[in-house]
Amino acid sequence: MPEDRSQPQTEEQREQELADQAEERSADVAQQIEEIPAPDGADVLEGLSPAAAADVAEYLDPNTAGRILSEMEPALAASVLQDMEPPEASMVVSAMNPDDAVDVLGHMSSVAHDAIVGEMEPQDAEEVRRLEQYRPDTAGGIMTPDVTALLEELTVGQAVDELRRLSEQTEQMFYVYVVDRRRHLIGVLSMRDLILSRPEKKLHQIMRTEVARVPVTMDQEEVARIMRRQGYLAMPVVDDQSRLLGIITLDDAVDVMEEEATEDVQKMFGAGAEERLSSPWSFSFRKRVWWLEVNLLTAFMAAWVISRFDHVIQAIPIIAAWQTVVSGMGGNAGAQAMAVSIRGIALGEGRRRILWKVFAREAIVGITTGVVIGLTSAAFASAGIFGYRDHPFVLGGVICAALIVNHLLACISGAAIPFIMKGLGFDPAQSATIFATTVTDCCGFFATLGIAQLCMPWLKSVAT
Repeated sequence: MPEDRSQPQTEEQREQELADQAEERSADVAQQIEEIPAPDGADVLEGLSPAAAADVAEYLDPNTAGRILSEMEPALAASVLQDMEPPEASMVVSAMNPDDAVDVLGHMSSVAHDAIVGEMEPQDAEEVRRLEQYRPDTAGGIMTPDVTALLEELTVGQAVDELRRLSEQTEQMFYVYVVDRRRHLIGVLSMRDLILSRPEKKLHQIMRTEVARVPVTMDQEEVARIMRRQGYLAMPVVDDQSRLLGIITLDDAVDVMEEEATEDVQKMFGAGAEERLSSPWSFSFRKRVWWLEVNLLTAFMAAWVISRFDHVIQAIPIIAAWQTVVSGMGGNAGAQAMAVSIRGIALGEGRRRILWKVFAREAIVGITTGVVIGLTSAAFASAGIFGYRDHPFVLGGVICAALIVNHLLACISGAAIPFIMKGLGFDPAQSATIFATTVTDCCGFFATLGIAQLCMPWLKSVAT
């Protein structure tokens, strides 16, 4: 038998073999991603670890990688870029739309941010730094500087030639704006007017001077609301001297509306607006714990109300079961009214002159729903539910009255608290729920136990 001279693999050889296999897999995944739409490619990368996704991204063409990372959650895209080599990451960031690039860079550590921006071309780096000076939740924070603007003294013929040239560089050309030499926004062009006008005419002769615009400091939610209401495909952004800085497109506005809606849902339950399924536990803890502390203090108030009526509960133990029904139904009614108010605030419908009508309507809704729910509950109480059969009709009357009172207060407070919190400078979506719950719990317990105390002579007996 010939002697087997093969030697076992060393640790270094095994590591190299595994690295080669991983490299082959990354190249294969990158080749497949190149052939599918960017949103689908983003789904693939989001399913990988940041390190694996970074390996795949380095095999992609920078333009393709930029489109794919733009479709990912900014925090996830940032983690992928941080695992790439700075030169490769900088090419990907440069290929992204400037507003998307700034969103992603904002989720990086300062060290990674500076390393990547430092590798970018000076012009691209300057554009990023210019956009980073604006707050993320303002018009400046979501705009892109890639806006089509022509000088007013150009002729129609020159403008057409310039637009042909720009069309090769710009993917989408929503509107063509007219500016003076100091880049002040002075008009907008109609493509119909441009095509039908004589070539020698100047742009300032055919432009439309009434141009909708938003200041760079306007809140992004207000911008999205304006675009939705007016049906604009894009909105120019100007500084305090009316110089054209950039443009906000419809897809940016839709992203803002979706982001604001999901944030409001999370904030209504005390979660952080920036929380995601991929957020670290420490981040979620910091965002949630303080509102839970506030909620605990308000819960103490409800407990204090109950403690004031401990003699009623000792004499009529069944009332403890029914008080949870009254407070719970009040909480539901208040949440319904509060949801309508928060939506009205978000859509800009909460004008001061109509508030009294809103509160009057909620008072009517509170009474009518309270009567219906109260009578239904009274029927169950009168039937001896929970085993109380001594004075069931009296108990039913107590519960019915408590539900009417609590529904009335819940609907009014649920509608009013978001406006009050907004007036005090708090976010209604995050703060209103806690205080509305306190009102419905305290009022529900007080109404149930207080009315029961008044009816003690007819209720005081031992449940069977």
